[in-house]
Amino acid sequence: MNPARIKKVAVIGSGVMGKGIAAHLANCGIPSLLLDLERPWVDKALADLPKMKPALLYDAADIRLITPGTIADDLPKVKDCDWIVEVIIEQLQPKRDLYAKLEALLRPNQIVSSNTSGIGWHLLTEGRSAAFKQQFCITHFFNPVRYLKLVELVGGAGTDQRVVQTMATFLTDTLGKGVVWAKDTPNFVANRIGVHGIMVTLHALAKHGWSVEVIDKIMGPPLGRPKSATFRTADLVGLDTLAHVAQTAYEQCTQDEARAIFQLPDFVTRMIQEKFLGDKTKQGFFKKTKNADGATEILAFDPATFAYRAQQKFKAPSLGAAKNIEDVRERVRTVVLAADDAGKIAWPLVSETLVYAANRIPEIADDVVNVDHGMEWGFGWELGPFATWDALGVRVAVERLEKEGRAVPALAAQVLKSGAGSFYQARDARPTYFDAASSAYQSVPAKPGLIVLSQLHVLKKVVEANESGSLLDLGDGVFCCEFHSKMNAIDEGIIAMLNAGVERAEREGQGLVIGNEGVNFCVGANLMLIFLEAQQQNWTQIDEIVRQFQSMGQRIRFAKKPVVVAPFQLALGGGCEVVLSAARVRAAAETYMGLVELGVGLIPAGCGCKNMLLRMQANARASLRATDRIWMSPDDGGPFPKVQRAFETIGFAKVSTSAKEAVNIGYLRATDRVTLDREQLLMDAKADVLELAPGYQPPASETIELPGRGGWMAIRNAIAQFRLQGLVTEYDVVLAEKLAYILTGGNRPGPWTATEQDVLDLEREVFLQLCGDARTHARIQTMLMTGKPLRN
Repeated sequence: MNPARIKKVAVIGSGVMGKGIAAHLANCGIPSLLLDLERPWVDKALADLPKMKPALLYDAADIRLITPGTIADDLPKVKDCDWIVEVIIEQLQPKRDLYAKLEALLRPNQIVSSNTSGIGWHLLTEGRSAAFKQQFCITHFFNPVRYLKLVELVGGAGTDQRVVQTMATFLTDTLGKGVVWAKDTPNFVANRIGVHGIMVTLHALAKHGWSVEVIDKIMGPPLGRPKSATFRTADLVGLDTLAHVAQTAYEQCTQDEARAIFQLPDFVTRMIQEKFLGDKTKQGFFKKTKNADGATEILAFDPATFAYRAQQKFKAPSLGAAKNIEDVRERVRTVVLAADDAGKIAWPLVSETLVYAANRIPEIADDVVNVDHGMEWGFGWELGPFATWDALGVRVAVERLEKEGRAVPALAAQVLKSGAGSFYQARDARPTYFDAASSAYQSVPAKPGLIVLSQLHVLKKVVEANESGSLLDLGDGVFCCEFHSKMNAIDEGIIAMLNAGVERAEREGQGLVIGNEGVNFCVGANLMLIFLEAQQQNWTQIDEIVRQFQSMGQRIRFAKKPVVVAPFQLALGGGCEVVLSAARVRAAAETYMGLVELGVGLIPAGCGCKNMLLRMQANARASLRATDRIWMSPDDGGPFPKVQRAFETIGFAKVSTSAKEAVNIGYLRATDRVTLDREQLLMDAKADVLELAPGYQPPASETIELPGRGGWMAIRNAIAQFRLQGLVTEYDVVLAEKLAYILTGGNRPGPWTATEQDVLDLEREVFLQLCGDARTHARIQTMLMTGKPLRN
């Protein structure tokens, strides 16, 4: 079977998961048929999709790829689909009834799957023919489908292995998902481990009298887990849904040594009875309300009183230390092994999960890698259970378990006796895992050609380096400039390394990739540096910093060899400016890009204004060519439209919600490319360099037609209207007028033709002016201290 032949999909069930799967198929350009029992249900699902937050669609226009219908009227249309995925109510009999109808319609080589979260393959296929079983598997997506990488793939005893292999390839290569090979056991992998951890926490809450907000403060980012931690996650999922998954485990996992933990504490049963279900009923473990002053307040549920109360403040030395620790392994060690109040909560909760996960091999999966990936991709943990074992130290954890009189998992003892004392080892810079079956280390599966910068460091592929960046040899004449400053903020070290990268590529290579393996690509320039220089009135130094940034941007733009930038997650401010200078961009699908400098009282001065004008000018010219009009003809309206679009983009600090939206805004070009699976990003960026390199010619410097004073006055009039309506603050007006001054070409009496350098000079002039304004200092200081913008 060929995964490429999956050209159309039928999604049966239009609930939260069904519409999420259909939306992500649309994101990937795959048309789908979305069916349900009632047409109004489907119509409402489609009407809601473009309004969902966080957005499920990369581009709201892609909803056109989803065709609505009903099971009664349109089920025969599934004959035209290559894959049919069932996403109906999580009850066995309705699923079986649907499969009976599908079997009568099924043609050879079609694939049928269920999105069940825990019902076994053997139960779902009972009563079906051998032919149906051959074509049937389980594909369990996690919600929200767009953002969570995990899909648990389960085949049964009768499934044709070509079916699961086809689905695995399609899920990874076309949908950008990560596949976990799960066994046909209740709740599969991620829910089995994750719900066990939540249930342990619920019982501990009742037993020890801990508070939900304190537990969430400990069990979230300090341990490399999402901010939703435990109880906020339960509210998001819904306590009724959580209870259903737990009940499945309790009823079906009769040999599970921790079976009793899946029984609900009495207070949770009562919460469900009284509709304290979480977000769906506006109250669960947390409840949003208004205090006496009318301000929003989030209250916490207290099981002891069965009522809501103000959240308690909680501090512990280990949590304070963890805030300044970037390495997640060190952070986990610091908190879990601490002797303070945070450690007294973290250790028992975390250790229960570690023990339980170790006891589930090989019951739910054959190896530790699949279990870790399940929790990392499905629950958003930075470290899965076995990576956490290693972070704490397997021997350290085992000795503590023994000291407490708790049973040590056989797998942990086996690692200490037969392995190297850890579940993972690096062999020749390649990751390996301890395989219980062979009592030996095996290579962690990876796609051929995958680039992992941390491995290249071990292999001594670093060509140059400083504290903020490194230049690495990716092979085949391609170099990579890696950021590793704090939050990947651009400073003098990164600028130096970018210049060195271009020079090295021009001198002895094929081209340069700019990318890294941080949490975000780049959050902007080093604000603290600018703030300190401005406080000390070092105007010459600030001017030099801006000149260096601009020179670096132009160096990238006019490099003799292609430079490909690979952004992902946040690419803001200066990070966005680096992206705008590239010959090509290879962006991760989840890239949130924007020129947001006005929020801190500044303007884009690292070629951002200039490059946005060029980008909007190119888009306007392309549009004119498409309509057979002539650039700068009378019906074009002159040079103002591109200035207006650039002003709206920068002035309103537009940030894309996806790489695809970044194209619509203008941050990316239609010729730039998108990678769905971030793990492949650098590999794909290198391939782009090699594609561009033969015969590559850098762009010529361009001129920009600008409207001058007339355009500036037009924008100032619009800004004044915003001010009269109360939509902008006093200083917002100042900043917007300064931005308009740059984009219209300065105080020129009429339209004129500017060079790139003319606009760069204006950027630098205004940036320096703003650095001297106390209101800008206040905005920068607030952002540095709180992470939130100040509107003054």
